Amino acid sequence: MKTIYIRLTLASLLASIAPAMAQEGNKSIIEQEQEIQYLQWNKTNNAAGLLLDQPKEHSSLSLGYGQTDGNFRRPQAGKSQTDVDLYTRGNTYLKKAYIQGYFSYNRNDIKAAEYNTTLIDPFRGMPYMLADTNASNWQNQHYAFGFKASSRQLGEHWYLGLAAHYKASSGAKQRDIRTNNKYYQLDVLPAVTFAVNEQHALGANFLYKNYKEEANNSNFTSNVDQGYFALFGLGNSFNYVGAGRTYNYLGDALGGGLQYQYQGAIKALLFANYRVKAEDANISFSNSRPGGSTLEKRWDGGLQLQREGAIFLHGLQADFSDGKTNGIEYINEFVSGTESDGYYTRYQSVRSTYHRQQFAARYEILQKQGDAYNWKAAALLSYDQLHDSYLIPESNMEVSNISYGLEANKLFSLSSIRKSQLAIGLKAQFKKNDKASFVYNGSDANSLTVTDLEERNFQFYKADFQQYELPITYAQQLNNQSNVQLFFKAAGRFTKTDSYTFKDRKSFHFSIGATF
Repeated sequence: MKTIYIRLTLASLLASIAPAMAQEGNKSIIEQEQEIQYLQWNKTNNAAGLLLDQPKEHSSLSLGYGQTDGNFRRPQAGKSQTDVDLYTRGNTYLKKAYIQGYFSYNRNDIKAAEYNTTLIDPFRGMPYMLADTNASNWQNQHYAFGFKASSRQLGEHWYLGLAAHYKASSGAKQRDIRTNNKYYQLDVLPAVTFAVNEQHALGANFLYKNYKEEANNSNFTSNVDQGYFALFGLGNSFNYVGAGRTYNYLGDALGGGLQYQYQGAIKALLFANYRVKAEDANISFSNSRPGGSTLEKRWDGGLQLQREGAIFLHGLQADFSDGKTNGIEYINEFVSGTESDGYYTRYQSVRSTYHRQQFAARYEILQKQGDAYNWKAAALLSYDQLHDSYLIPESNMEVSNISYGLEANKLFSLSSIRKSQLAIGLKAQFKKNDKASFVYNGSDANSLTVTDLEERNFQFYKADFQQYELPITYAQQLNNQSNVQLFFKAAGRFTKTDSYTFKDRKSFHFSIGATF
């Protein structure tokens, strides 16, 4: 693992800094992001196809700060959050080969998060965790880096590619029951692309993912035990008193994807992916026993269409996903004795299921201007549905929503001497609930995990809302002879809900940085 970590770090740093030594031109962050948005292969898991989009060399570095506050949230999300982030990316050609990489750091200070004393990210699809009723602050840190690389053309048709991503996180809950968590994740995606001719290309990739999270619970005040719940999904739980448990989460995923691209009067890319992911939640490290497992099977895919004329550029992206997860529970028996291995699993079965479906489409039209745009506008539409069930005794939660929205952006060229640019946008999104029901038939229907945790989750899922966002970007050349562009970005978001349970959620984020 140490060798893999070093190689990934070197590859990511090489891709991030190399463009500074071989820069094609002086591009602002607005122009860079506009180009990246329309690189079709970059939105797939196939790194071997990157050269077919003929990306230009450039890189960027930014430092950001943000805050979020408001009660329109799931209970485990926290009432407010402060973020500090660092991000850098870059790409370059190595003779006729190509590589791009990134590095990011993010620190989250979360205030008044509830019902979580086990997971850094309680929304990552793992129902088997511990929850207490003490609202607490969390301090999390996330490091991520990775790269995508494509070989030169091999023979007349072939390209080989490799993508790898590494993430490491740490998290600490600040109130009893406390926890100290460590998380890591490694994704490796080898790929191949076959260019039939100048217009048609076929691609395929393989995915392997490995991840692990350790959660170590304890009480700072050792003589005062705390009440907590062991969660099993949809509010089903057992009550305990003490200092929590130690959890060891281990997960693996295998999958693959197929891609087809056509380049003619219309540029189109069609892709589909399939993944199987399994994760075990083991209790303790010594005399460990399974506390639950999940098995997820997920399909996703999409279609990208682009048509470019002399004045206008049209873009359409449509995506779908369908994921089904089984929650597996165990009956364990502890066998004492010198020749015993401790706990033995006597029975296991699927006790809960989780189904997620989503379809989203976005159409954009922009009037071209140089390497960016004069103006652009977009329309969005999405439909999402969840259907979660606890099988014995049967409980169900079913929610479906429709979302739609509009975006508009205008770019002002303030000065040609220092290439000063100002981009101002406005985004509006609206969500309407189509169907919602939550029926709990398990034991202890008056438990807080049912009446508070899951009921508030349900109210959040089905709440109608209106969301408005105002993004602003200013970019300017460092000096007349420099290839470095400085930039400032700011965005504010306000979400207002029609729910009687919630009020609103507001956030802002700003960053400063440079492109080179």
